[in-house]
Amino acid sequence: MVLTEEDKKSWEECRDALSTYNFSSEEVDKILGKAFGLVHSPYWGEERKKIVPKLETVNEILDYLRSLNLSDDDLSKVLKKFPEVLGCNFEAELKANVQILEKEWEIKGKSLRNLLLRNPRVLGYNIDCKGDCMAQCTRCWARF
Repeated sequence: MVLTEEDKKSWEECRDALSTYNFSSEEVDKILGKAFGLVHSPYWGEERKKIVPKLETVNEILDYLRSLNLSDDDLSKVLKKFPEVLGCNFEAELKANVQILEKEWEIKGKSLRNLLLRNPRVLGYNIDCKGDCMAQCTRCWARF
């Protein structure tokens, strides 16, 4: 993918936003690459379009995750386990999935925090095959 000067600036801003988590520059590039389709990830399969991350998007997701009582150390663990979280749709996946966990499963507060540390992929689930497999298992609630 060829980056314009504006794209390079945006990439660097996002790298800077992740610098507080003590990742190496290679780790940051891999996290952003997996989140935004520049590095192959089984989570996305073949459907993820390659896009350059925007600082506003990254900050919005990081702020939201912090609002779920995740510390910077916790966020570092979540990003290592599920870097794709930064590329998930904020409203349709992250917020909706947290609401499902809170309302349907009654997982809130400290229990939610512990779940997210154990299985952060739950934030990106957007398929519910209800046992009738749709071959998108990396994103399916049936795994929960």
